[in-house]
Amino acid sequence: MTDERLKELLRGAISPPDAEERRRDLWPQMAARLEERPRWSYIDLGLAAAAAVALAVFPEWLWLLAYHL
Repeated sequence: MTDERLKELLRGAISPPDAEERRRDLWPQMAARLEERPRWSYIDLGLAAAAAVALAVFPEWLWLLAYHL
């Protein structure tokens, strides 16, 4: 199999993108997302509360937590 034949097979197997898809630039959306300030989710708050309760009930686990951080 030659390189040209392989190129033909690949071009035949993969459909070319639409012109609409090529005109859309995703970088402005990506830059705006990178500029956003990170927010706390309910999962983050729940895990922090669970860790605080666990440390209040079992204070000796503080060393275990400090070791893993």
